[in-house]
Amino acid sequence: MAALCKVLTGLRYGGVRVSSRFLSSDSSGASGSDQPAADRPKSGFAAAFDLQSELRQKAESGDSSAEPEGSSAGQQDSFASLLRRSPLIQMGSAKDKVVVGRIFHVVGNDLYIDFGGKFHCVCRRPGDRDRDRDRLHRGSRVRLRLQDLELTARFLGAATDSTLLEARADLLGPLDAREPQNRD
Repeated sequence: MAALCKVLTGLRYGGVRVSSRFLSSDSSGASGSDQPAADRPKSGFAAAFDLQSELRQKAESGDSSAEPEGSSAGQQDSFASLLRRSPLIQMGSAKDKVVVGRIFHVVGNDLYIDFGGKFHCVCRRPGDRDRDRDRLHRGSRVRLRLQDLELTARFLGAATDSTLLEARADLLGPLDAREPQNRD
């Protein structure tokens, strides 16, 4: 800031000579280019700002080309209707639903499985005698029976529930009886 004040003070009294490239409003920093500033293509924030300004002007003028695809001219869906048609709501209660998940992490006998819900679930690897034990590795697809989409509990003295950032599910086994082998 002090350097800027020194330059401005020098400009007032003619003691400091400043190059014109520092005084131009052009962000490229090149003062000797062949194109005038108005003809150069805009980039970064200036281009995004101009694009948004044009879209806003089209929307305000009632231009139908500014409408997003899939919505009709005067009709917008309410939040309630969008929520009612969402797959999560149409699924109903998650309890006892069978879903397909993918093992994304293995720690000891714990399998971390992503099934597309808000949180992943953690299931125990089946016992040593189970024939599916060796097929349950990272990247394997498995079947799960959901018990709860989000584990929450209220601790002593707490006014609100705390989430454990996990879902509860039972591991039913690998998705396929035979996993396809890579043919490389």
